[in-house]
Amino acid sequence: MNTVILRNEIGWFEQPKNSVGFLTSRIIGDTSMIKTIISDRMSLIVQCISSIVIATVLSTVVNWRMGLVAWTLMPFHFFAGLVQVRSAKGFATDFSTSHRKLISLTSEAVSNIRTVASFVQEDEILKKADLSLQEPMRTSRVESIKYGAVQGTSLCLWHTTHAIALSFTIMLLDKNLSSFKDCVRSYQAFAMTISSITELWSLIPLVLSAITVLDPALDILDRETRIVPDVPEVHSEERLAGNVVFQDVSFSYPSRPEVIILDGFNLDIEPGQQVALVGPSGSGKSTVLALLLRFYDPRSGQVLVDGKDIRDYNLRYMRKHIGLVQQEPILFNLSIRENISYGNEGASESEIVEAAMEANIHEFISGLSNGYDTVVGDKGSQLSGGQKQRIAIARAILKRPTIMLLDEATSALDGQSEMVVMSSLLAKEWKSKGRLSSKITSITIAHRMSTVTSADVIVVMDRGQVIELGNHEALISANNGVYSRLYHMQSKGVKD
Repeated sequence: MNTVILRNEIGWFEQPKNSVGFLTSRIIGDTSMIKTIISDRMSLIVQCISSIVIATVLSTVVNWRMGLVAWTLMPFHFFAGLVQVRSAKGFATDFSTSHRKLISLTSEAVSNIRTVASFVQEDEILKKADLSLQEPMRTSRVESIKYGAVQGTSLCLWHTTHAIALSFTIMLLDKNLSSFKDCVRSYQAFAMTISSITELWSLIPLVLSAITVLDPALDILDRETRIVPDVPEVHSEERLAGNVVFQDVSFSYPSRPEVIILDGFNLDIEPGQQVALVGPSGSGKSTVLALLLRFYDPRSGQVLVDGKDIRDYNLRYMRKHIGLVQQEPILFNLSIRENISYGNEGASESEIVEAAMEANIHEFISGLSNGYDTVVGDKGSQLSGGQKQRIAIARAILKRPTIMLLDEATSALDGQSEMVVMSSLLAKEWKSKGRLSSKITSITIAHRMSTVTSADVIVVMDRGQVIELGNHEALISANNGVYSRLYHMQSKGVKD
């Protein structure tokens, strides 16, 4: 259930300067730290305080003279114990910090092992690892000497206080002011609590730091989202028709408000129409899709779906009718069947197979030893880029969306596979209540011109605005058009 909530909530709030992943890890880390302090540290604090109070009362009752001496010597005991605790903690911290470079190097080498192997850099990585260990070795030697000296001084101070207490005990015995048994009881009752005093003192900074950490964590948790997913409530389960209109939309990302991504963007997409967005990188093509999915709200203007502002739709209801395939598809470390059925968790086996066939991936899956039960690995690491894209396309097809968004969805496919997949996607009609609905509305982003030639409308964008609009034949006939120039450049590159 938590997974479903998480995947549905991504993009419901306006993105701050920090990423969603950073905020999530920050909240989880802070909350975990607070829970640790409340559950574990508070019990230790109560234990230390009660131990100190009981020992003080007991020591005073048994022999008040020896109790006063114990209190007098307490700072020396405390200082010796505190030095031991702080020196041990500092030594461990320095040791872990000195190995940070090695840990980073190892992590990068393992995660990029194919790159390392392809450039035959294994020996170089081992040399760098060996060099990164030289500094920790020197640091460890110095720290070991320092740690030994500090520990020796601390133990010397500790035993000196015991010697003073025993000397005072002899004096009390000589003057018949107390018995040896009472002196030892009084002193030892208090001396055994020195560790509690030291530990209590060490816990105080931790509690204060937890209080400091709690404030930003609560600020994050209490922040109200501007994009509320369940407002308004769903009053209809009818399918959307697929008409999309952008009216004078201007937008800039919250993390970079000074950079205008869309500037007075206008576009009218009819139901069932195949629209392609082309243009240079940074022209705002992917932002158009993000606004339609309502990951963000426009700074000005409106995004209309079936004549209604998307802000007036229930977000869950609207996203159920939109399919998205990205250039870098995200696959979960699950089986192929589970990854495809992610688009429709109630889909039958035959529907999953049909979606895989339409995505031109069924033959490959059938050839695997475990078939649809094959685990794809972390982020689909066991598959090639084209295979991951086709599984993502099958997942989107299984969703049976009214609006299909394709962001460089076939960039890793060969020409034949791309032709099969795109023809299946763009000519698709879904069954709704036993009847065929109209063809889906598709919005395709592509840098490869051959992908978009069959689109009904090609939108050429630059700097957040529409600079050319029309079908392939109309745009290619323009002598000095941007699309015509891009198409001929790519065609020439292919021929050469």
